[in-house]
Amino acid sequence: MKDYDATLELWKAAGLVMRPGDDISGVRMKLLRDPDLFLLARMESEIVGCVIGGWDGRRGWIYHLAVKPSCQRQGIATALLSEVEKRLVEKGAKKVNAQIYESNEKSLRFFKTRGYETHTDLVMVGKSMKA
Repeated sequence: MKDYDATLELWKAAGLVMRPGDDISGVRMKLLRDPDLFLLARMESEIVGCVIGGWDGRRGWIYHLAVKPSCQRQGIATALLSEVEKRLVEKGAKKVNAQIYESNEKSLRFFKTRGYETHTDLVMVGKSMKA
């Protein structure tokens, strides 16, 4: 949790869309549930990359893969993705999904080069739940 502010700044700098679960309490919950699937990349003491993995008992999920813009194209995202995929497979995942906004062309290209396919026959639906 000591890295929350720096991670939030990284997400914003990388152009990620912040959602309600990205607040400090949501990140705290994620870290309590799956600390081994929340990975940070550092150069010296600076956080330059992040990925969040999710495991629902059947499939793995990738959220918030982000690299500081000035550090992109150096293999950081590839290393983070490879490591979180490995950890998900160790948990039993036979498939890993990622949710990417259609407007995020750079991320779509990246994931496609890593073997992910766009599913044009699926529709993402969601519902905000009131606590």
